[in-house]
Amino acid sequence: MFCTNCGANIVVKTANYCSNCGKELEEQLHPSSYKKKKILVYLTPCLSVLLVSSGLFLTHTYESKVNAKVLNFQEKAENAALSGEYNKALSLINTGLSYRSDYSVLKKEKEIVESVIDLNQDLNDVEQKILNEQFEDAQKELNTIKRQVDTTTSPLFVKLTYEIDQVETSVKVGAMKEEINQLTTIDELAAKLSTLYSLEVQEASEIKQQIYKKMVSISASEAESYLEQKHFNKAINSVEDALQYVVNNEKLLSLKDRINGEKTAFEVAEQERINKAIQVAKKEEQMNLTKAVELVETKVNVDKYGDAYIKGSVKNNGTQSVHSIVIEFRVLSEKGSVLEEGKTNVFPNKLQPGQAGEFEHISYSTKEKVMVEVTNISWLLEEKKG
Repeated sequence: MFCTNCGANIVVKTANYCSNCGKELEEQLHPSSYKKKKILVYLTPCLSVLLVSSGLFLTHTYESKVNAKVLNFQEKAENAALSGEYNKALSLINTGLSYRSDYSVLKKEKEIVESVIDLNQDLNDVEQKILNEQFEDAQKELNTIKRQVDTTTSPLFVKLTYEIDQVETSVKVGAMKEEINQLTTIDELAAKLSTLYSLEVQEASEIKQQIYKKMVSISASEAESYLEQKHFNKAINSVEDALQYVVNNEKLLSLKDRINGEKTAFEVAEQERINKAIQVAKKEEQMNLTKAVELVETKVNVDKYGDAYIKGSVKNNGTQSVHSIVIEFRVLSEKGSVLEEGKTNVFPNKLQPGQAGEFEHISYSTKEKVMVEVTNISWLLEEKKG
């Protein structure tokens, strides 16, 4: 056997090294064993690198999934807060923090949402003061809330800022409405209309509607009073005074039609009395006179300013057309005390047999649930022709 390194003859077959060059002979005598050892020398560090890399990859993958979950909860929480669902937003933030308790951005958003929830409760207290007509106190509390909100630029306050603006409008409208409730004539209300130029568009619009409603209420009340005294022209003038401002108001137009109808009926009745030509009513006519109009329903809704909006309907169950239908009513508290007595007309003014009509009224500053009791319904029959 010869040394593959120097070519020297190897005399001792069991030698491990070449006697001439000193090269290890096992590598030459047993090349496959040597190769295995050589492979292990390189493979061991590679396997170590692979195991470490796999561990790092799995750890990175897990952390990435956790981060994705947290970011998803954060996004949902922000959307909920922007929609005004603050408690839902807080729940989502807490869930996100259960995965990443040290996520500073989410912790900051939690503080903001908790602050918004507290301010929203304060805003509810302001709205309760508006309902109780404590407008000065309501405005003071609202100013405090606004100062707190003005110190932040977080978009999570967007919904709350809009609600604050709405409540502030209600405070201003409520305060001016309290003034309006003290006015008793169309001219006084008309003068108040001229002061609205200094208000914001939304505020001015709400106040105008309140003034118009009060005009309709005053006009209708005056007209009813004149009608009781048979002063038909004065009653019409009262209606027309309001119609200058609330043009084409259905209730007033119906009332005007009713006044003209009653005026005509009164004149005809007077003429008939002069001529002593009144005929005994037939059974059918008696039924039409006494049972034709039936009360169908009444509804009451108290708004946020404490005013009771009363609506109802009647039906003509008779065989003749009826007109100038008058509803006499009482507004009662829950304990049964009388808060208001009044009259209102049904519209449309004329009801054909089987036709239904409606009536409405506003009872101001009731501040509580009320009941309506219809005490009497009166009407006129359509004059027969020929």
